Amino acid sequence: MIGALWTGISGLSSQQQALDNESNNIANVNTIGFKSSRISFADQMYQDRIGKGSKILDAEKLYVQGNLKLTGVSYDMALSGEGFFSVVNTRTTGTSEILYTRAGNFRMGDNGTLQDAAGNEVQGWMMSPIDTANDVVTTNPNTSVFTNDYTKLLNSKVIRHGTYIETITAKATDYTATAKSDSATVFSGAGMKTQAAKISDVEAAIADYSNWLQQLKNEPDGASASSVAQVSQINFKSETDAVISKDGDQIYAYIDGNKILQTFVSVTTTETGLTTSDLNNDGLVDAADQNIQASRIATYKALADKISEIPGLKAYMVNESGGIGDTLELSDSYELSTAQADMAKGIIQIESLIPGKEFVISEVAEISGSITNQGSFQTQTLASAGEGIGALESSRDALARLVTGKQQDVYTTSGLGLAEDGSITKDFTYGITIYNKELGATIPVPNDGGNPPAALNILIDDATSIDDIVAAINDTTKPTFLASNGNRDAVVTNNLSDYIVAKNINGNLVIETLDNNYDVEFTGTLKYSDVTTDTDASNPLGGNYTPIDKDNNYSGRQGAGAEFLEIVNKVDQTSTKGSLQLRLDTLGISDSAFGEFAVDSTGLITMTQDGAEFAIGQVAIALFNNYRGLEPVGDNLLSKTTESGEPIHNLNNDKTAKVEAQTLELSTADLSESLVNLMVFQRAFEANAKSITTSDELLNTLINLKR
Repeated sequence: MIGALWTGISGLSSQQQALDNESNNIANVNTIGFKSSRISFADQMYQDRIGKGSKILDAEKLYVQGNLKLTGVSYDMALSGEGFFSVVNTRTTGTSEILYTRAGNFRMGDNGTLQDAAGNEVQGWMMSPIDTANDVVTTNPNTSVFTNDYTKLLNSKVIRHGTYIETITAKATDYTATAKSDSATVFSGAGMKTQAAKISDVEAAIADYSNWLQQLKNEPDGASASSVAQVSQINFKSETDAVISKDGDQIYAYIDGNKILQTFVSVTTTETGLTTSDLNNDGLVDAADQNIQASRIATYKALADKISEIPGLKAYMVNESGGIGDTLELSDSYELSTAQADMAKGIIQIESLIPGKEFVISEVAEISGSITNQGSFQTQTLASAGEGIGALESSRDALARLVTGKQQDVYTTSGLGLAEDGSITKDFTYGITIYNKELGATIPVPNDGGNPPAALNILIDDATSIDDIVAAINDTTKPTFLASNGNRDAVVTNNLSDYIVAKNINGNLVIETLDNNYDVEFTGTLKYSDVTTDTDASNPLGGNYTPIDKDNNYSGRQGAGAEFLEIVNKVDQTSTKGSLQLRLDTLGISDSAFGEFAVDSTGLITMTQDGAEFAIGQVAIALFNNYRGLEPVGDNLLSKTTESGEPIHNLNNDKTAKVEAQTLELSTADLSESLVNLMVFQRAFEANAKSITTSDELLNTLINLKR
């Protein structure tokens, strides 16, 4: 009888635990991500083939998929399939244990990290720190994050590579507001662009950049090769003399099937020496012939300006050297020149401003009355479309140059105080300062080589013309001097050739940045003196040099005069996992913190700000060999055990649960089933209690028999 009592007690204990478990299921019927558990009963030891009651082997969690509820809350996530979110409590001191949960009711914490309702930080693959030297391409060395000034989104793409995900985003300041037309007085025939043409160039380059960015997204790990821009020349004289000489005459060129036509521009000139030929066949070489030559030059320049209006093209008059006469040859050298003798050759060079973009010249001719004189043309550098990241970088650099443009400081002959006939002689000095992005410092060039370097100036002695100043600035072998006791005795070899180039364009001094230094802003100082002696020990260059201001009516940018900024940010799935930061300012992407949060089915988190989508992290989904070995610790959290094994993570969360955005997984506790179970366990409890009372009555009977 005593055994029956203990058997009944074990039954009561087992049923009580079952009631407790079912009550816990009922209590968590509305708990997000809760997995209901069930009791596994087992019989106890046997004696003489008679059992001694029941026991609880396990209260096991049932990891079945819960119903999903669409909430519309941005930070809510649900797992559809196998796996767990990982979280860590960073509010405690010391090393914090990583815990696991199915509850995806997340939020942004005060520190910008993704957190659960209890403040535990969600773990995943974090965005790598942005390296401003390698991940940022900017035309403004003082800006490496997107600001409110960058109002033009050029493009943004999230690109998935094998082991990492990167976002390439390019923005610009408002190039439509900063673009201005080049001065026709200075730049006609020298790549002159109107405001509309500059804007069209930028938009054509944006389209090309977007195309390569999409191709990189489609094939992220393909081959890489840079693109090459096409360079062609057209020549209206060919091997015969030009025929245009009067109003109504025309010149034209077919480019991409479109006829670019220019009628004869009639001008009157007071210059002499333009030609030594009898161009009008009147037996004399006189002012009329000079006017015809000047008019031909004006016509060539006007056609070049029209070609420059075509989006993505630039045309300018060139000097041919290295060949025979003015015949086009691939081996010749062609350089921009607006010297009258050079322009009279009638050679125009056409460049594509977009690398890899081909244009086709099919016919060049001039017409005078019934006479048609066919010109010649050639492509000296073929367009070559690259591929992959190389092509994208070529396109990006071209776009950056067009958005920003080369700085062009213009000094007119009158502004310099020189005379057209060379009768005035002056001394000038020139020096610049540049911003060195790698050093993060403003450096004078030329300088004395000191630390920090002291500025020096180029001395331009007895200049009589703009060509004298151009030659002095561009002379890469011309030494500059460090003053010592009033004597020029220390030769310093650094010069300006790596940063700027000086040109004589249509009789004006133009100093501009080089193409490959579009991200270097310089400030130039041109000074002159009317004292030509070098006797002043305090000023070894002699005299009192006065700064000359550039002509703001003519100066500006060859491009649109805006700023370009491209940022590449990366989520490396082979790196260690950590807390996911959501603030864009903390991540070094933007000076504005917040954006529109989104997560895709792989757990990739993106923030969208002003139309640009940035991949900033990826939630890590953990798998286990034995889910039932996980230990519940409260707050919707589970901890790993030796029975569960270590968590398993897959690249890009492959073969794990699908992440459902703006959705929560509901509790798997079934209220109706639990209520039925309660009644069953209640009856079992009562029956076990009855076995105890029955045994007690039998014991009482046995005791009474003795009496």
